[in-house]
Amino acid sequence: MKNGLINSLALLTLILLPLALFAQGEIYKVVDENGNVTFTDQRPASGAQPMDLPPLSVIETDMQTPDETAQSMQSAAAEAKPPTPRELRRQFRDFRITRPLQEETFWGTANAVVVTWGSSEPIPPSMSVLLYVDGTPQEAPAAGGVTLTLDRGEHRVYAELRDERKRRIVTTDPVTFFVKQNSAQFRRPGANPGI
Repeated sequence: MKNGLINSLALLTLILLPLALFAQGEIYKVVDENGNVTFTDQRPASGAQPMDLPPLSVIETDMQTPDETAQSMQSAAAEAKPPTPRELRRQFRDFRITRPLQEETFWGTANAVVVTWGSSEPIPPSMSVLLYVDGTPQEAPAAGGVTLTLDRGEHRVYAELRDERKRRIVTTDPVTFFVKQNSAQFRRPGANPGI
């Protein structure tokens, strides 16, 4: 009984398959009494014959589809969009004063001290630094350092990295250092008094 059912289904499939292929993709041309031409895939009358269409020409192009173009524009806009302050904070989280060192003492430098800062990531020129020397702010280039002329004594510096809109991104830890000068009346510790 199973074999009879399988054979019947196979025979029915073989009969219906060519009919389905024949009906699929047929185009009919219909001209009404006013001369209007309509093309349809529905058979207009029982005796209507399908049109013989020439094969389609396919031309490959490298033009992007509208979806691809929109995605490309969105990704380009995302790349051109400046990073957010949160992204900048994450990128420059290791921004710090690199020179002078904490508690460093400068002897005989004619009161000149070089202060430098940096990060493991290169700082773009669109950013800036506001350097605080003993509480007084001064503008400085984003990458690099400055030479300060300071009085003798204790000094404290820290720096703020700012974005192109002058928003504070990160602030370094403060560094305390000392400027001292040699004199005939005062000798540096460890200096040879016999000289």
